[in-house]
Amino acid sequence: MAQSTPRVWLITGSSSGFGRAMTEEVLRNGEIVVATLRKPSALDDLAAKYPRTRLLVLPLDVTNEAQVKSVFAQAKNAFGHVNVVYNNAGQVFYQELEGTSLDRGRALMDVNFWGAVTVSFEAVRFFREENPKGYGGMLVQVSSVAATAGVPLLGFYNTTKAALDSFTEVLAQEVLPAWNIRFVNVHPGWTRTPISSSEVLEPPAVYASEPAAATTKMRAGFDAFIKSDALADAEVVTKRIWSVTRMDDENLRKGVQEGIPGLVNVYTGMDSLEGVHAKIGRLHGELMWNTKVHYEL
Repeated sequence: MAQSTPRVWLITGSSSGFGRAMTEEVLRNGEIVVATLRKPSALDDLAAKYPRTRLLVLPLDVTNEAQVKSVFAQAKNAFGHVNVVYNNAGQVFYQELEGTSLDRGRALMDVNFWGAVTVSFEAVRFFREENPKGYGGMLVQVSSVAATAGVPLLGFYNTTKAALDSFTEVLAQEVLPAWNIRFVNVHPGWTRTPISSSEVLEPPAVYASEPAAATTKMRAGFDAFIKSDALADAEVVTKRIWSVTRMDDENLRKGVQEGIPGLVNVYTGMDSLEGVHAKIGRLHGELMWNTKVHYEL
């Protein structure tokens, strides 16, 4: 997808992990970023390095619809259009389902699903109504391989990402071809980011003290697993995602999900997938990931 001028990206959740990595990757490649995050001070180092003509940092809580609309409006005021929306903001915690309060489960859904939905709706509206006619745009949804199979300790996170996958598939079918909007649904594997940390491992539920519990075994080996070489490097995964967004339409169509033109499912960060299977399997029994790939890098 060759561009004669730098693309403008709007990235959510830019403070760390995939959001921060993509912000740096886009800037490194000479493009423009509207970086949004709850605490803009987290990007003070980048803001000091790049002028506002290359990097605009804005506060955003994706659960606040008014703020979502505001950052899109500010992006248009600053740059006139947006080419790519990188819908990345999300949270995770590791805890047994019955050990999680309903309020906390709902709060996770508010960010990972409803927040992503709010950004998606505004992205589609913006591509259709604010960008020049026919200009369109690309919505990159940062899902997870966890959307493809339930994993103990990640039950609510699994659910938020699986729901986002279904939402994205339907949205991609409902937009009109004339709007020229494309969807890239990215499923990173286990990757070394701040959310892959024992710091987000919550205290166990009462029943999880039983030796036979799947999560007892997972907890016992958790630190060793996340420090192992089974986890992919976030910067490497990000470069692969960025390269997909640069592909021309013909190559993108090679990865199209059957029956849904305009939607590409990408599974990446799985170079050591067999090793991940083995390590996870030893932690909590026979977990089988669904690894059917439409476009694997």
